[in-house]
Amino acid sequence: MDRPLQTARRELAEILSRLAAPPPAVAALASAVPAVATLVQNGKLPAELLEPRRDSHAVFILNGVLHALGSNPRAVLHAVYALHEAILTGTPLDQSLDLRGTFHFDQRIFHARFNPWPGSRSDARFLAHLGATHCLVSHDWQGSRRSLQGYVTSPMFPDAVDPDEVAANHAGLRRLIDDCTDHGLGAMLWLTELPCQGGPWVPEPDRARFLTRYDPAVLSDSGTYEGKVLCFGHTRVQDYYRDLLRRFFTAFPEIETIFLFGLDSGGEFCDPASCPRCRGMSPFAQRDRLVRLLIEEGGKVRPGLRVLTTGWKWDRDGKTFLGHQSALPAASGVYLAAQKDGWQCERQSHDFMHAVRRVCRERGQTFIGYDNFHWGDDTVHGLGDIQDFPLGIGAKLRRWHALDADGVFDHWGNSPEDIWSNSIACRNFFLNPTADATATCRRIAHRQFGASAGESVLQAWTELEHAHACLSDACLWSPEQWPGWYAGRKHWPLPGHDFASPRLAESRQPPRTSGDRILNPPGFADALQAVADAWHKAVPHYESAARHLESALTIANDEPVFYSFWWNGATKTPTRREHLLRQKRYVESMLLAGREIGLHFGLHALWEHVDHDATAYRKAAGDLLAADSAACLAAADYFAALGKPLSWADQYRSKAEAIDVYLNATP
Repeated sequence: MDRPLQTARRELAEILSRLAAPPPAVAALASAVPAVATLVQNGKLPAELLEPRRDSHAVFILNGVLHALGSNPRAVLHAVYALHEAILTGTPLDQSLDLRGTFHFDQRIFHARFNPWPGSRSDARFLAHLGATHCLVSHDWQGSRRSLQGYVTSPMFPDAVDPDEVAANHAGLRRLIDDCTDHGLGAMLWLTELPCQGGPWVPEPDRARFLTRYDPAVLSDSGTYEGKVLCFGHTRVQDYYRDLLRRFFTAFPEIETIFLFGLDSGGEFCDPASCPRCRGMSPFAQRDRLVRLLIEEGGKVRPGLRVLTTGWKWDRDGKTFLGHQSALPAASGVYLAAQKDGWQCERQSHDFMHAVRRVCRERGQTFIGYDNFHWGDDTVHGLGDIQDFPLGIGAKLRRWHALDADGVFDHWGNSPEDIWSNSIACRNFFLNPTADATATCRRIAHRQFGASAGESVLQAWTELEHAHACLSDACLWSPEQWPGWYAGRKHWPLPGHDFASPRLAESRQPPRTSGDRILNPPGFADALQAVADAWHKAVPHYESAARHLESALTIANDEPVFYSFWWNGATKTPTRREHLLRQKRYVESMLLAGREIGLHFGLHALWEHVDHDATAYRKAAGDLLAADSAACLAAADYFAALGKPLSWADQYRSKAEAIDVYLNATP
């Protein structure tokens, strides 16, 4: 018997055991129930129930027996989940019972838990509830877990990763995969290209230790701050990867897909200008060489293996990106974000995305929408907030559905025990990407928080979606315009100071077109002003969202949120009030940090427009500078009261003080 089917039957038995008079019940594949074929033929059940490729389920009572049926074992589990929700909402278990649904997107990819890895069995169960089909078992910031040699050791370079670390990773991955298999989830692995010394975040002793892990003859210079890199142009390294692939897929045949990243933390290629073996070979060509070997050699051990590339930094030259992708084999593909990385506020569907989708379709390659459906890098970090924006989930999934994406990928994920409303929205919009978003989210809000508080929460979500719509077309700097990486807290917008990172002029996203519209203005000052204007428009909506959440808090009680039944782990789920307090923290922190970011970018734009003329700048910038000072002080008070992020309050106050001194000085 398939393991997800066993899980479904256990869960069904537990659900029915809580009822006073449970009906006889069966959880089974629809194809195994003789009467179902007739019901499908008569149009009383959807034809998808007999198509194993689609996740389709139906729940009904036939001849006095409760049927929870699915087109495949995972879909049977979804039938049980749908039944559980219906029982908790008071749906009668009688002849009128009719629950059915078919999930869209063949691949719905989520992380189980970023930290602590590998999470728990309850994390896999939560992913199953929200509608995932696959778990991405590692992340690009998880050290040795983002390399094959982090899980298996080859005698060719036995010191590549410390033995205890390999053993722990191996055991953790096996447990995570087993938990996922029980819940109908496939598995995928994220690799960051080839190991290297790493950037300034890596302690110097660790950087030095890297040089002893491999024979110096197989190392080369990366040409970046990441130092030495394992050179894939060396035949010993190619043989090494053949051996790693054999060992890895022998141990973990469940892994279906490899995500490749690169050009970021700890993953690099050789410097084409200096490597004796890769001289003159572009990073694109080196990447493609690795992709082909992984597909060819990995496919010998793990038939059907796919290797996906990404747009991150690679797509700055769209024509080059498309040319290289079109030359890769069908077993390759792309996981693509609209603007370099996943953003919470981003809703774009521009011409380059359509062009990549077209190439993948022509080549028979997989196309995955790379997005943020939960926590985002473009928010304030470490506040313990809950970042709900369920109307945005509907907007994002409508975008990927219209692009005919083969699947979607949630970049970061969340803490399942917090029961974010975004997770519930994922399930709802996977079942119907074109559903009325307001009606869908109203139902979620009313169930999560009660009808009275829920209506105020819906209004807050609506205002937040308006704010995100204002910001969506101004996603120009990743990560320089994000609160966590924003340099403006320490760079004063005053003559004689550098305003921001000196690389800001070169690091913005390349222009994109969407029909007649141009996204990402090509001019530096215009791009800065676009960010300023977006935040100016968004701020009133954040303020309104915060007020609606405050209203909801006066009504909400201390019962658990409705969808807490999705979680069966040891950690307690939040009450309705706790959830809304943490949601309000998200809105307020983004309001205060974002307003100041917008003002700073506007001042920087003004500085560029006056051609760095200090006299002209002083004459024109007075009101904006005063507003920036006030915004800094408001943010300082807020983050000081929270006590985190630790250095922000002092940075904001220092900036406000410097601005005030400048404004009060005699011209």
